[in-house]
Parts: sequence; C-alpha cells; structure tokens
Amino acid sequence: MRVVAAVGTLALVLPASAALGGTITGRVALGHAMEADRTVVYVDSVPDAKLQHAGATPIRLSQRGAQFKPRVLPVVRGTEVDMTNDDWVSHSVFSRATTKTFDLGIYGQDVKKTVVFEKTGVVQIFCAIHPRMNGVVLVLQNPFFAKPAADGTFAIEGVPPGSYQVRVYRPGSAVPPTNVTVPASGSVTVTF
Repeated sequence: MRVVAAVGTLALVLPASAALGGTITGRVALGHAMEADRTVVYVDSVPDAKLQHAGATPIRLSQRGAQFKPRVLPVVRGTEVDMTNDDWVSHSVFSRATTKTFDLGIYGQDVKKTVVFEKTGVVQIFCAIHPRMNGVVLVLQNPFFAKPAADGTFAIEGVPPGSYQVRVYRPGSAVPPTNVTVPASGSVTVTF
C-alpha cells in the first residue's frame, strides 16, 4: 500500500497497483496562499470498473479556535468523518444539506462524534453556537483529488488511463471543468 495524498490529518491509502495509472499535474490560480485550504482539484467521475477501493479509514475534521480545519475537507463517498471537538469550548456541529443532514448536538472538548457521508455532493457544515464557524465536506465519487500547495501547484497520482473531466471546487467560485486524457504512465498537465 502507498499514501496517495496527505492533507493535514487526511491520508488516502490505495493499493500499490494504483501506481499503474498516470498523474494529473498543474496549477490553480489563487488570489492568495490562504485560498489553498479552501480549494480542491478532482477528477469528476471514474467508471466503477476502474476504481480500487481501499479500506475505510475515518478522517478527522478538527474544530479548533472556533473554526473547522481544514475549511474544505474532500472525502470519498462512504467515508466516516471524525468530528471530535479539539477546542476548549463546546460546539454544536450540524448540516441541513440535501446531500447529508445531521445535528450532533452540543458537545465539549475531546468528545468524539462521527458522521458517514454516503452521497456525493457539497455538505456545508456549521456550529449552532458560533455563527461564523462554517466549513464544507466535499463528498466525491473517487479518490483522485488533491488540495493545492500555497503556490497553487497540485498532483493527482495513480489515475487510471482514460478521458476525464477535472474540476476545481472553491466556495463562492465557479471554475469551468477541463477535459484531460490520462496516459497509462507519465503525466498530463492542466491549468485553471
């Protein structure tokens, strides 16, 4: 097994055979380095026959300083997200999204609560106690995504060969998708 992507406490582990695919590299224009935390580049859809599912590993969405970290958390459909309160104050995490509606109630420091995200889409999350505290869980169909570095560069490795649409998600921003053809080995470059 090998780690394909690591973002804060997020790590995707795929079978070594995933290394047989190509790599999508590129750059996303960022207004400033802090936008990298709110941006995800991803392959829109991959035929199920080309997917190799790794075991489910809970991914942590931290609550610290009355903020969700990361601000945008990409996960694969079916992922369990650990929303343990890492803050010294209580929080009340909830979502009214049609993709996933939940309300974890009020809970204090070091209390563990989890949510499983079964449907793809954008799930905006909030805290009922801290109105300015908000974030997004971006539920994707496949594990081929990346969060860009502060300079906007990214790499999505192990993508099965084929033609795909690559998209950028950033709250409040509409970026048109780009069509790419990924080779069996080597890389293809895109710029947003």
